[in-house]
Amino acid sequence: MLGENFYNQVEKKRFNFLIISVIAIVFNAGITFTFVITTLKGFEWFFLFIALLFYFVVANIFVGLFKDRLSLIFIVSLILSALGMGWRLLLEWGEFSLVEHTNPFVLIGYPFIIAIIISFIYYFSSKFNFKNRN
Repeated sequence: MLGENFYNQVEKKRFNFLIISVIAIVFNAGITFTFVITTLKGFEWFFLFIALLFYFVVANIFVGLFKDRLSLIFIVSLILSALGMGWRLLLEWGEFSLVEHTNPFVLIGYPFIIAIIISFIYYFSSKFNFKNRN
């Protein structure tokens, strides 16, 4: 979905783009989970839009890296987003502002939502990737 040139660059520098996507998921999940959940304190539409933009780019990097591996993308996204949230909670453990974000539904649901979003974008981006049609 991003263009032929982008996917060519991903295929040439696979390891670099893999590292970029891993760092983007871990840090983005760790930083934004307190800002993108609509029912909790701290929600902002701007951060939700930025997070979705990051996940769009990461999913398109995965399109260039992995061909037809939707389950792998889901599992990797789930693990990395849970790692990012765990990293943030570990760093700010005992912080009063994170009390309502330690709800079990948030801790379990948010990584699943991230994995579903990335998998959804990956699926549709791989369908629209012109290189796969040949």
